[in-house]
Amino acid sequence: MTVCPFCQNNGLIYKAVIKVTGDIIYICDKCDLVWKTPNISLENCYTFEEIMSGLGRKNLWSELSDITPLQKEIL
Repeated sequence: MTVCPFCQNNGLIYKAVIKVTGDIIYICDKCDLVWKTPNISLENCYTFEEIMSGLGRKNLWSELSDITPLQKEIL
């Protein structure tokens, strides 16, 4: 599992699909930071509220589907 580097490694990152668009996002289950790619860094994160308000939707996890834990890649 991949941990969120921004909430003292207490949150887990999940891959999910935004129901209304079909877009894949990566979201922390504790702080609700979102990434549009599995490249998790400070430079490319958004808040869940930013993403969903841009779609005219509420920032509720019920707006997501296919929520699965993001696995760390083994190199």
